[in-house]
Amino acid sequence: MTDAADFPTSPGIPVPSDHLHQPWRLLVAVVELLLAVAAGWAAVWCWNSAAIAVMVRTDDGTTLVSHVYEGEWIGLAFAAAAVAGVLVVDGARQAVLGVRTRRRRRRRASHQARPGDT
Repeated sequence: MTDAADFPTSPGIPVPSDHLHQPWRLLVAVVELLLAVAAGWAAVWCWNSAAIAVMVRTDDGTTLVSHVYEGEWIGLAFAAAAVAGVLVVDGARQAVLGVRTRRRRRRRASHQARPGDT
């Protein structure tokens, strides 16, 4: 296993860091969940816009009702639902990373000599 100090540092190469747990991720999670709600609303709206009722009256007076489905609206509804799902999953991930912001304590190395061991 390598440490970040083992990597060569130069202005063009980023140094890897373990800063995943940041409190600002809670704000990102809230924004993503709000966008997921908006995408879910758009999916429902597109799905409802996809069906058009066509009524035809025949010569004997009966009314026939047919439903025509627009493929573009159905496809857009599925795409919006998929976007909403991805935003919910990533929002949950961001929330977990934002909540777990505790700093880890460094372990004492077992190979270091203690004062009374000499």
